[in-house]
Amino acid sequence: MTPSLSSPRFIELRFTRDFLIRTCLVAVFVVIAHEFSWEWLRFLTSEAVSHLSAVLGMDTARISFDTIRVQGTEVKFVVSCTFVDVFFGSLPLLWDPGRSLPRNGFRILVAGVTLLVFNILRLEVAQLAYALGASWEVADGVLGGIAYFLVWVAIWRLRAWHVFVCSATRFATAAR
Repeated sequence: MTPSLSSPRFIELRFTRDFLIRTCLVAVFVVIAHEFSWEWLRFLTSEAVSHLSAVLGMDTARISFDTIRVQGTEVKFVVSCTFVDVFFGSLPLLWDPGRSLPRNGFRILVAGVTLLVFNILRLEVAQLAYALGASWEVADGVLGGIAYFLVWVAIWRLRAWHVFVCSATRFATAAR
């Protein structure tokens, strides 16, 4: 018996085991990333944003290792401002078991550098938007959400795993 196109089982989608394991690992890796203070990375990120803002003509000053003043507004950089949680969370999604350790290592290194540069640019765009009159919720929150979405889209395109097993494929194979 072959299911018809109107059968609810024909369009059934199930998550693959690999996807579910990777998703759980993402959560674990993000929690681990937040267990550390990342002071050196918070300093590096704030320093890069401070210098970039100065190059763009904004008044900047360092207040502490993780806080800068841009155009009179103090901005404190927390762990999430570094994108280290995004980097850690991307590791289980970017790892390709079909590739060698050096190739995976290179892929992760490139992802890390790309995320660092992308994050500094997103933070600078937020500084510019805020300096031009956008609310902080829009400058940081909305633009940050868009940045997270863009990172997800990039990871989705680079993935080495399947998300769904479609029952229609099973049925088509069984019908032969």
